[in-house]
Amino acid sequence: METSAEFTVAELSGRWRSPVAAEVFPGIFGVDDFWLHSPFWAIHFNAYKDPGCDSRLFELIITGMFELLGPSERTPGARDADFSRTKVCLRLFDTGLVAGADEVKAGNGDWRPGEWQDVSHGGCSILDLPGVDECPREYDLLGLARSHGRDEDRLYFGQRHHDEAGSIWTRRAPGLLDYYVVRVVGAPPQVGDGAEWGPAEWTHVTSSYTLTPDDRRPS
Repeated sequence: METSAEFTVAELSGRWRSPVAAEVFPGIFGVDDFWLHSPFWAIHFNAYKDPGCDSRLFELIITGMFELLGPSERTPGARDADFSRTKVCLRLFDTGLVAGADEVKAGNGDWRPGEWQDVSHGGCSILDLPGVDECPREYDLLGLARSHGRDEDRLYFGQRHHDEAGSIWTRRAPGLLDYYVVRVVGAPPQVGDGAEWGPAEWTHVTSSYTLTPDDRRPS
């Protein structure tokens, strides 16, 4: 299936989830769960040490607005898209990550395994996760591969790696990722954690975890 830049924002509307855990970084496997309803977007992401999703590393959400732009001048079959970032929440499961987040004073500087924190301001540097203060907007790409059955449509996002040219929040993504998410029609793919995620979970996390200046540990 080839990607196309000929799609509308209405065709993106809905939930898109990973069919399998993809190796998003060497030794790190992730499950993407995107929610798109123009102009709003959100992602619920789970990371693991293994492709079977047995050993959890971390879980995060990001919310914001997005704008679909014109066809990419550099990447055939893709369209430019800008994604604003308004809220970032994170919870850690790996004890090494917990210790690292404490050391860099991410969030309130007092991390406990499995507990959510708001890292919208400051992010979490050990995960290369910026806050909205550093990265208010991502310059991304989207490519849609249509199928004969709507539930088999594939959506590709832009590469997110850093290189000498910068990062996705300082330049347009240099190309599309090799892995993709599929349109959720009916039951979502039962891979990793979060298949049951829905409006109640979104509401709980986005309304219950908000970092204020008084929450920060003194430096």
